[in-house]
Amino acid sequence: MSQRASALYPGLVAHRRTRPRAHALRYRIFMLLLDLDEGPALARGLRLFGFDAPGLTSFQTRDHGDGSDTPLKMQVERHLAEAGVEAGGAVRLLCMPRVLGGVFNPLSVYFCHRPDGALCAILYEVNNTFGDRHSYLIPVADDGPGGVVRQTADKVFFVSPFMDMDLTYAFKVRPPGPGGLAVSIDVADAGGPLLSAS
Repeated sequence: MSQRASALYPGLVAHRRTRPRAHALRYRIFMLLLDLDEGPALARGLRLFGFDAPGLTSFQTRDHGDGSDTPLKMQVERHLAEAGVEAGGAVRLLCMPRVLGGVFNPLSVYFCHRPDGALCAILYEVNNTFGDRHSYLIPVADDGPGGVVRQTADKVFFVSPFMDMDLTYAFKVRPPGPGGLAVSIDVADAGGPLLSAS
């Protein structure tokens, strides 16, 4: 039997706001990296994990994508096809699992691959506190030095009453691998850096 790509990653979340008033926080978390083809098999093999079913920890398809029961990989592949991105390989989602039924994912990150395993796109799924959701799909040209992917997007989705819409996101991602993974987002406006989250 081949080794699974799905995993739990312990880590650290850090936010640092520079304006209008400096503020910073750091706390420990764990996140689920779920290969969307492995969900049902994981649930069968892990007694305390449910896939579209209750569990001490669980993953619910409706917490992501369009909120329906349509398989999530099918939804992501539809996004990729509409954007003209050739994919066809694994789709792996980094997110918070439900714990005792509760969850909030301000950001979920989908790593989209070609059949040869090469990363072809990253889809950033943003949730706000009003229950709205938006995705930024960005093709991956080539990994940068050390396998780090750098991407940018203009903000088009309302997230927080404390942040205007006229902002730019700069993503820096080290995709999952033997050395772990990392995701950082720098937010800037015309006046310069505003927020850094990782």
